[in-house]
Amino acid sequence: MKAYLSHLLPPWMKHYPRIWLSGDISAGIIVTLLLVPQALAYAMVAGLPPQTGLYASLAPLLIYALLGRSHAQSVGPMAVTSLLVAATLVRLAPQGGADYAVLAVWLALLSGLMLLLLGLLRLGLVADFLSQPVLSGFVSASALMIVLSQLGPLLGSQGGGSTLPALLSGLWAQRQAFSLAALLLGGGALLWLLWSRHALAAVLQKLGLGASAALLLVRAAPVLALLAGMLVAAGDDMAGRLHLVGEVPAGLPPLGLAWLPWSRLPDLVLPAFFIALVNMVQSLSVAQMLAQPRGERIEPNRELIALGACNIGAALSGGFPVTGGLTRSVVNADAGAQTQLSSVISAVLMLAIVLFATRALYYLPLTVLSATIVASVLALIDFSLLRRAWACNRVDALAFMATFASVLLIGVDSGIIVGLLISLGGWLAKSGQPHIAQIGRLPGSEHFRNVRNFSVETLPGVSFLRVDESLYFGNARNVEAVLLAMPPANSRHVVLVMSGVNRIDMSALLMLESLDAALAARGMALSLCEIKQPVFAVMDKAGLAQRFAGRIFISAAQAWQAWTPQRDYQI
Repeated sequence: MKAYLSHLLPPWMKHYPRIWLSGDISAGIIVTLLLVPQALAYAMVAGLPPQTGLYASLAPLLIYALLGRSHAQSVGPMAVTSLLVAATLVRLAPQGGADYAVLAVWLALLSGLMLLLLGLLRLGLVADFLSQPVLSGFVSASALMIVLSQLGPLLGSQGGGSTLPALLSGLWAQRQAFSLAALLLGGGALLWLLWSRHALAAVLQKLGLGASAALLLVRAAPVLALLAGMLVAAGDDMAGRLHLVGEVPAGLPPLGLAWLPWSRLPDLVLPAFFIALVNMVQSLSVAQMLAQPRGERIEPNRELIALGACNIGAALSGGFPVTGGLTRSVVNADAGAQTQLSSVISAVLMLAIVLFATRALYYLPLTVLSATIVASVLALIDFSLLRRAWACNRVDALAFMATFASVLLIGVDSGIIVGLLISLGGWLAKSGQPHIAQIGRLPGSEHFRNVRNFSVETLPGVSFLRVDESLYFGNARNVEAVLLAMPPANSRHVVLVMSGVNRIDMSALLMLESLDAALAARGMALSLCEIKQPVFAVMDKAGLAQRFAGRIFISAAQAWQAWTPQRDYQI
């Protein structure tokens, strides 16, 4: 029994050197200082009460510490996920109502179950369907939407709207509610946060502070901004001039799951899948980034199981969807975290805050909270990948631009669908019309290259054709048409070089048989070479190995030697 329980424990619990303890403790404290304002802010982005962000930061930290394998991953609310939650729920329930919070809980539950199932079925590869251009366009547009959604609170009014036109019209409609006091306080906090990110570390180092200590103080800049804002808001002259967080209920949320009619679930399934997909990519990217400097390996499917359990835990404790946060995780690692004990310490401190210190959050100005959100997501707006994609692959650039524009104009959830369809459509179009080259031999070698790009030797009456794509139902018909059109009329042999074919299906096998018969009717013999073993195994089971007996060669060079004029093949 003891051995079985030991097997269930995470590796860091089995062998924990004492020398790691100070780093884990300091990291846990620093991450807590960062997590409190982030949790409150991202709950506001999601359209939920501020305490919901605190609830969503408790169970996930503990669950990931037990199930996750990244030494510094910090799981909790995240900006883009919060925006996805808001974009989904604003169509289904009035913001601020009980139904809205219940639907957020069920979004966390459904996305958690999906992640858990994907991990158990070892289907982490699903994340690869979200290409980097689509993901980058989605994140950049979502970050811009978050910035625009916070302009209202930053100016002392209300934000709202799930699209760019709705946000801008809402701001214009509330222009009379703008507050100079809120603008000065929030604008000052924003300037401080942006300046501290770029210049504070250098100033502190000039004053004699060590590089690591200076970096940690830079990471704590949001906390200093919040404390300063609370001091200003508590002054008598600010009474009634600023919107505050207000009363945050103390105590733990009721554990369990609020009832939701089954008829409401279909509205949540697709949004939950996209939230799971985005969270999966985000969390795996952060875990792999943190593991690389330490030479560690991350098991994607294990991470999906851990992340799914974290979201289920968030649902059962009154939270909303969570994932590994880039900023918190990097801060955790920089602060000295060696194991997930740092997350356990953060969870304990967050629990203490929820139980005993929520009254201290009463005077937290929403304008300063909005400033911390804007400062944290501005860096996510990045067009560098678009510039690179435009230079090398216009389809990827189009996917980025379509995703970006769709998120702004149609909505966050619709935008990612548009980008995904364009990305997959571009891939299908490209694989459906693969590159097929006529090749020849480089003089004095056994290497073969495209006749259009190199000075090569060719054999009279022999055409060497290379297909640079796997063969499947989507391109079989087009490949056959191109291969029939390419050989000159005086060719007696056509050698199909299959070095670029990694997979083959039944449609492609039938195409090869049809191609062989069509060429034979013209007096040409079809030979195959450089077939990879997995492809040959499929062909062998389908009977093509027997059909092409004597016409299958290890390499193009062997086929070259076979079909020189002195060794002709009779059909």
